[in-house]
Amino acid sequence: MSKTNQIPLMNHEPLKELSDFTRKVAGETVLLLKNENNVLPIHHKKVAVFGRIQTHYYKSGTGSGGLVNVKDVPSIIESLYDHPLTQIDQRVYSHYQSWIEKNPYDAGNGQWASEPWAQEEMVLDDQFVEMSAKSNDCAIVIFGRTAGEDKDCFNGEGSYLLSQLEEKLLKQVTTYYKQVVVVLNIGNMIDLGFLDKYKIDGLLIAWHGGMYGAHALTDCLTGLVTPSAKLPMTVVKNLKDIPSNDQFGQPHESIYTEDIYVGYRYFETFNQDAVRYPFGYGLSYTKFSIKNQTFEVNGTQVKLSVRVQNIGKFSGKEVIQVYAKMPQGILGKPAKVLTAFSKTVYLSPNAAELITFNFDLKDFASYDDLGQIKKSAYILEKGLYQIYVGSDVRSIKLIGSFRLNDDIITQSLTEKMAPLKAFNRLKPTKDLRINYEAVPLRTLDYNNNIKNEMVEALTQSDDNYNLFDVYKKNISMDTFIGTLSVDDMIELSRGEGMSSPKVTAGTAAAFGGVTTNLLNKGIPISCAADGPSGIRMDSGAYASSLPSGTALASSFNLNMVEELYLLLGTEMRGYAVDTLLGPGMNIQRHPLNGRNFEYFSEDPLLTGMMASSYVKGLHKAGVDGTLKHLACNNQETDRFNVDAIVSERALREIYLKGFEIAVKYADAKAIMTSYNPVNGLWSASNYELTKNILRDEWGFNGVVMTDWWAKMNDYQQKGSKSNTKAMIISQNDLYMVVSDSKSNSSQDNAKAAFNENLLTLAQLQTTTRHILDYLIHTPAFYRLHRIDFKLRDYQHSTIFDTQSNMVFEPAILDKLPLINETLSIAPYQTHIHLSDDKIVSNNKDLILNKNATRACIKVQTTTDLTVYDIFASKPMTNVEDLKPIDHNHLIDISGNNWDKVNLEFNQLLSKNESIRYDNDLIYIIDAKATFEYGLMIQKPGKYIFEIEIKVDATELAQVPFSIFVDNIHKATLTLRTTNNTFILTKAFIIMDAGIHRMKFKFNQGGMIIKTIHVIKHG
Repeated sequence: MSKTNQIPLMNHEPLKELSDFTRKVAGETVLLLKNENNVLPIHHKKVAVFGRIQTHYYKSGTGSGGLVNVKDVPSIIESLYDHPLTQIDQRVYSHYQSWIEKNPYDAGNGQWASEPWAQEEMVLDDQFVEMSAKSNDCAIVIFGRTAGEDKDCFNGEGSYLLSQLEEKLLKQVTTYYKQVVVVLNIGNMIDLGFLDKYKIDGLLIAWHGGMYGAHALTDCLTGLVTPSAKLPMTVVKNLKDIPSNDQFGQPHESIYTEDIYVGYRYFETFNQDAVRYPFGYGLSYTKFSIKNQTFEVNGTQVKLSVRVQNIGKFSGKEVIQVYAKMPQGILGKPAKVLTAFSKTVYLSPNAAELITFNFDLKDFASYDDLGQIKKSAYILEKGLYQIYVGSDVRSIKLIGSFRLNDDIITQSLTEKMAPLKAFNRLKPTKDLRINYEAVPLRTLDYNNNIKNEMVEALTQSDDNYNLFDVYKKNISMDTFIGTLSVDDMIELSRGEGMSSPKVTAGTAAAFGGVTTNLLNKGIPISCAADGPSGIRMDSGAYASSLPSGTALASSFNLNMVEELYLLLGTEMRGYAVDTLLGPGMNIQRHPLNGRNFEYFSEDPLLTGMMASSYVKGLHKAGVDGTLKHLACNNQETDRFNVDAIVSERALREIYLKGFEIAVKYADAKAIMTSYNPVNGLWSASNYELTKNILRDEWGFNGVVMTDWWAKMNDYQQKGSKSNTKAMIISQNDLYMVVSDSKSNSSQDNAKAAFNENLLTLAQLQTTTRHILDYLIHTPAFYRLHRIDFKLRDYQHSTIFDTQSNMVFEPAILDKLPLINETLSIAPYQTHIHLSDDKIVSNNKDLILNKNATRACIKVQTTTDLTVYDIFASKPMTNVEDLKPIDHNHLIDISGNNWDKVNLEFNQLLSKNESIRYDNDLIYIIDAKATFEYGLMIQKPGKYIFEIEIKVDATELAQVPFSIFVDNIHKATLTLRTTNNTFILTKAFIIMDAGIHRMKFKFNQGGMIIKTIHVIKHG
């Protein structure tokens, strides 16, 4: 166990150990795809760095999965320039700096999907590039792409393809330089066709590596860290070869004709020539030998061991991947299926490690939705089973085989979620040629299924009990639920947000005791926050930004991911955040999905195991993660409405499998359903999904919530955001979100449906039990009742055993080389500021730059390696200087109840360059805009700040702004689209008498303010 259990909680600031540990994690996500002529690593080489994105590292994508406020995101050039092992060309560096000052980064208007996926590239003169080549050994060309929620990528310049200016730059550099390295700072995979046009010696993918991803990239470029990442997806030569290409991005519906043949399952079966880089591929600076030691089979259980030895000159890690080739049989099967994987420890040259795998092929059985062997059953077909081991899906070698003489039915189920619409799906012939078969359609009555499973209602009473009585075991949960009124239970089903004042400022939702009556009954108000890559707080509060889901999956390091989210869970506890809205774990069906960066992989096993490590880590810290989005949220185009037309087999084997793994093997307790319908039923109201499959088949025992402002429907009816009756019947427990639960601000139909006998008392009590069973184990419950927090007893297991000495071992003080006797370094800390102007050490792992202003320390233990940076400079401070306010600029706020004072725009005390105003309107033209008033408050009390504002945004965009008093956060208001009309929004703030600075901060742009009034609350 690391020292994270010693970290104080409720400190409301980023966890230093976490933010620094992200660099170590990001180092294992940097992916080396090409390294010819020993171009990498670059230490002791003179290097010129090209590409404008060198000055702006993409730490994450946009939207809810990336909006984490951080104090500092070092750029790639900043990290490279003063590094002890680099010699960066000053002239090229200065040329870019001068150009970027005049051509700043384009962040759009700050709203979702407004930022361009690529920035404009600088035009260089041929002579300039030619001259630079004469004084340098090699060039690094950096291209970047962001991506995000609410907009898919596109197969065009500046998104999936390089722009004309990027192409021109690459042509210039490869013309004049003998050695060229391309670095891609991307969230989603882009076209690599430039490898066919230009002589590229090295190719690195940096992904979106979080706040210190640039430093991690530098560690790999310089050889301090040996790259060890592997591709979590297949990289194709041409998008048209992807089997879902014709259906991806279609509005209204997308037909999954490729069925279970997604990613490498398709290409390894049908079209290997279309692949540029195969699934699981990734290079290292060193070389490994992988030799099989043992192979045993007991029924369907497989046990094998391999010896991995570092036979190269660098220390490093290797990923061992195990694949099974199963018989085609009657049902059909991909040529190869990933069945296990493990990552070695950091092996020194000549060092070796023995890794043993245990897995059961029942976990990879085929689902018979046609009834060719047995309808609605998982089956291992008779025939030859071959087991392969290697470092990617193409390099694998056969290590053992066995034969099943009879079909084995591993699990018998009933038909669920079968499609209504007829279509043909892909199925291989015996000799692996492309063929198609008709998909089996729904045969069971959806509504009768619900009626047949109805339960009796609990007895109701007027007793006055508290949820704390259940905790003390004075009464049962059923008894307590019986004391709740119908209104109580309906109000409990509504989460409030965004930026509810009832929980941590600027977070996504409050749920639980959101009304006075519920709170008085001892039901806590639990806080949920975005997102997968760190805590999103629209208040502007800082948190730690983590590598994206795709990046983490590239590491193939389950232990490290678990450790990362243990640390994130500790940071969550510090901010009183109970539930993180992540991991995002939809299957990467197509490279152009705008949110692929949030998701792990095209493979369900890798997805499920990464999600399991994520959730296990959070559980260790006493908080929770929310698996999302269940299910088939595989494109952003028309994401509210696009119907996923998919076979029951593909659902169970591909699109639901990762969720199933995380439920069964990480004891996941929270799940978010998706926006879209699947086979005609919106996920938020799909009884067969959230009750039959999730709870009955998988044994899920937790809470299910909708995505924010989702639609729901009755069988074969239209979707509606107000149909929470259908949501509750389906046992999707929480509607996210409304502005006020008590008043039914979103006008849902739950109470009307109950009065019309369309929603039963038992159905309400069932979802109520799910919510309360969840809440009673949250930190929020313990905070409310002021009792010591106890970790929930989670029953974790794994889908396969990996027996090795792979124990994650954080660097600790006694393993660090001595620099100065007074130096103290906390676990994981990578940014240490020294007052000394010189650093002296004879340790071989301490690397100094020529000016002794920066040092790097390599610390290698028996299992791992950590890199530390030390800077001989004082830390920067972010403390704002509160200068006295000129009384001539104060606005007098009367102390009379209900008096309204208009804050005139010409009375602004200060504003930044992102604000423009005239006599009638304030225009917020960019993100990070601020303006400020000076107020003279005559009487203490509650004041209403009433803002008349409009925003032109997409339907699901969340546009926040915050109000600060004397630099102390007081309120965050989050708007959705106002359809370009002015609306009134209000904040209630307690003010002391006296002089105050009232500052408005805008995280996004695109807003226009008409009036601001201050009203003394009566």
